[in-house]
Amino acid sequence: MNLPKPPPQYDTEEEAQMRAMLMREDARNLKSGRNLDLRNAKLILTAPNGTRYQVTVSNAGVLATNPV
Repeated sequence: MNLPKPPPQYDTEEEAQMRAMLMREDARNLKSGRNLDLRNAKLILTAPNGTRYQVTVSNAGVLATNPV
């Protein structure tokens, strides 16, 4: 995340906007101890040789990988 440079003088409105932005971005981060639900997102893993694989699951719970 790239943060903007601070204003030359303290500004309560700018500070409130900055805090709101930080809270929004923090909510998007993965947290330890919490489940990860990707829903419509993709899980892509990279092998040591650099090959990338998408992980999918069937309705029967069978996991599969496909090169991306």
